[in-house]
Amino acid sequence: MNRMIALPIAVALAATACANPDILRLDPTLRPATAPSTVHLIAQEPVRPYAVIAIVSTQSIQIERARRELIKLAAQLGGHAILLDNSSLSRIGNDSNEQQLTGKVIVYTDSTGSN
Repeated sequence: MNRMIALPIAVALAATACANPDILRLDPTLRPATAPSTVHLIAQEPVRPYAVIAIVSTQSIQIERARRELIKLAAQLGGHAILLDNSSLSRIGNDSNEQQLTGKVIVYTDSTGSN
C-alpha cells in the first residue's frame, strides 16, 4: 500500500519541480516564435542594437531545467537571446535547494546575422 501512495507523490513532485514561469512583457508586439535552438543565453550586452521585450523567470531545483524553460519561453515570445546579469540566479527560501533564474528576453533590431 505504501508503494501505491509513494508513486503518485513522486510524480506530483517531479511535475512541480519547475514552477510556473513568470513573464513580464515590456513590449506588447506579437512576434512569430523562434526555434529554441536559436535562442542564446548571453552574459554581456551584445554589440548589435537590441530591444528588451520581456523579463522571464522560472524556479527549479535543477538549474538545467530552469535554463531550458527560460529558453523555451524566450522562443515562444519571438526572442533572439536571453541577457543574464549578476542577479539572474538566486536561491528561493532559506533552507531550499530551489533556485530562481531570471533574464531579459531580447530581440535584435538590426538585420545583420552576427552578434
